[in-house]
Amino acid sequence: MSEFINNNSATILAVLIFSVAGMFAWDQRRNWRGLVAIAFVLFVLGAGWTTSRTGPSDVANLAELDAAIASGTPVVLELYSDTCTMCLISKRSVDAMEADLDGRAVVVRVSADEQVGRDASRRYGMRALPTFVVLSADGREVYRESGSPDTERIMQEALSSS
Repeated sequence: MSEFINNNSATILAVLIFSVAGMFAWDQRRNWRGLVAIAFVLFVLGAGWTTSRTGPSDVANLAELDAAIASGTPVVLELYSDTCTMCLISKRSVDAMEADLDGRAVVVRVSADEQVGRDASRRYGMRALPTFVVLSADGREVYRESGSPDTERIMQEALSSS
């Protein structure tokens, strides 16, 4: 049950917000300004969710993931979901971390909503989203973190493992 809530926290939060807004709108149905304000807030929330999504995984299957790990470069493996609130919130900091690593380590994003993500989560024992696993240049796991990412620590571990 906790995995379901973790994986779908953004969807659950959206349903709660829409429900409260709908109840407020029903109560204020004669107040057009209130309805317009609610519609605007819902539009902004929907637009924010749409623009913050990560999209499909960087790899299509475990063979491609294994090839990235065997490349001789440290790998930061991120397991995420587009319906996980913390995954959506941390997307910008992970993008910045990827830019800062600039080829010294590879960030591989794997969606828990796809088969490759389910396979990777079984292989690495990932239970919460987002989860970051730092693999050294020889493929050993050197660091693991779940939840809000400490990108400085993840970068430090990735660069010191090369």
